[in-house]
Amino acid sequence: MSRAEVRSRLQARIDTGQPLVLGGAGVGLIAKAADRAGIDVLMAYNTGPFRMDGHGSLSGYLAYGDSNGITIGLAGQVLPAAPNTPVVGGIGAADPYRPFDRLISEYIDLGYSGITNVPTAGIYDGSFRAHIDATNLGYPREVALIAECDRRDVFTVAYAFNPDEAAAMAQAGADIIGAHVGLTVGGYIGAQDAMSIDEACDRIAAMTEAARRENPGVWVVAHGGPFDVPENVQTVYDRVDVDGFLGASSIERLPVERAVRETIDQFRDLKLGARVKA
Repeated sequence: MSRAEVRSRLQARIDTGQPLVLGGAGVGLIAKAADRAGIDVLMAYNTGPFRMDGHGSLSGYLAYGDSNGITIGLAGQVLPAAPNTPVVGGIGAADPYRPFDRLISEYIDLGYSGITNVPTAGIYDGSFRAHIDATNLGYPREVALIAECDRRDVFTVAYAFNPDEAAAMAQAGADIIGAHVGLTVGGYIGAQDAMSIDEACDRIAAMTEAARRENPGVWVVAHGGPFDVPENVQTVYDRVDVDGFLGASSIERLPVERAVRETIDQFRDLKLGARVKA
């Protein structure tokens, strides 16, 4: 879908007063289920396959796979399974062997409807973050990626981790800012601790304000941290003027973990009636 088509679909959802729902899809089955459920946007990027293989999402931020190669491969799994949904592909903007201007064209040719900045250097901090930013391998490259997509009229979802990043991405022309408050808690491989909901709401509010100061029309969605289940997401909706929610683990991993466990429990609770009668 073109940028105009995606934006039109999302604006129609906003006009009904409903929140936008975006979700990750690391395998075709999740993409098919989400597509049939009417999700607004699907996100396909390198952390998804690790997550759905039972490994922590942060595997995608370590040197255990070719991030852009993984997302290129995901096109063949996710896109055919989600014919009714725009799918946004993640680009690691600092890939030294695949310039992102070439990757943008390749992703659109594959059938992706937009681009996001995953893997993102925004998840790093400290001296490592300072070094990768200084050596043209960090977040400034991601801002440049989003700006190039805007120049080409390609739809984008941009992850940001603080107000400065949110403002930079809004200024670069992002359609949606994913206000990221850390690795999602819960389940078998989620974060073991996270900031409180109060702190997460405050951080999302600060990012939302910064983004809209640069572009009043930008959409902002909450993501990560303590927002693992719908009731917690309702809290951010009640406190912050966001436009929706972007879930990765909370859309594809946690529901599968719960469903499998509950289904096995139900089968385990059945009684062997014929054996008792015999």
